Amino acid sequence: MELNQFKQAEAVVRRYFPPTPVISAPRLSAKVGTEVSLKLECFTPIRTFKIRGALVKLQSLVDAGVPGGVVTASAGNHGLAVARAARLYGRPATICVPDGANPQKKALIEAEGARVIEHGIDYQAAFENALRIGQAEGLSLVHAYDDPAVIAGQGTVALELAGLDFDTLLMGIGGGGLISGVAAAIKALKPGVKVIGVQPEGADSMIRSVSAGRIVELERVNTIADGLGARKPGEHTLSMTARHVDRLLRVTDDDLWAAMRFLLHEERIVAEPAGAAGTAALLKHGAGGLGRTMVLVTGANIADAVFERIR
Repeated sequence: MELNQFKQAEAVVRRYFPPTPVISAPRLSAKVGTEVSLKLECFTPIRTFKIRGALVKLQSLVDAGVPGGVVTASAGNHGLAVARAARLYGRPATICVPDGANPQKKALIEAEGARVIEHGIDYQAAFENALRIGQAEGLSLVHAYDDPAVIAGQGTVALELAGLDFDTLLMGIGGGGLISGVAAAIKALKPGVKVIGVQPEGADSMIRSVSAGRIVELERVNTIADGLGARKPGEHTLSMTARHVDRLLRVTDDDLWAAMRFLLHEERIVAEPAGAAGTAALLKHGAGGLGRTMVLVTGANIADAVFERIR
């Protein structure tokens, strides 16, 4: 993708909210032995970066003259983003989520006026249901990650970091929409920055796919990080991740619990499991050779039961 695509996407995003803050993380820095900053995507209007891609995708439908409602599948945050963007653009939205999805996220989606349909054991099953509903009802699909407009929207995070000095950028990976967009944009702006992606051991489809040089679909996912629970990456996201990302790391659910607790108790930041993946990798693998490190905290829509366990 070209840098101009990310700049056009940024113009859309700026209509709705300003750049999210970057703060120093002194206790995390002392813990790992390098200067660490946190990019707080948990401070968007819906407390997750996903709103960026959803807004850009809805604008692309307007630009293309495509009328009508939209449909998507999501573990929660992308669904919330599409519900908010659809409301802002005056369109109905149908959000397919897995059975037993985070009840707090479901309630937030419904509060935006969207229709929520539960189906299947995980994101992939919900996605297949979204495809069926979209075809039957003539709805436009807003893919959670494998869509150039969505990727461009997520990549606007990088444009907000362009004027800052850091050596390494660290973030979690689900289906790859965030890291593929951010990595492509930051490499165009700051070629010397190293980009590191992080996946849970129980949902490491991108790591396996990059290693194999093709899409590898997991039989199932098993992680507390519902936002990182994609059974497989997309064609676009795999290609871009393989091209632009320097290193891929795995963390365990125990690592995610420890990172959420550290962020809450030491840095006073609430992060959901997926949002703490970058921090988890830093705490687990250390900061050797990373230099000044920027960590994306990607979401704060934490389930009540999860919050009770870390507070």
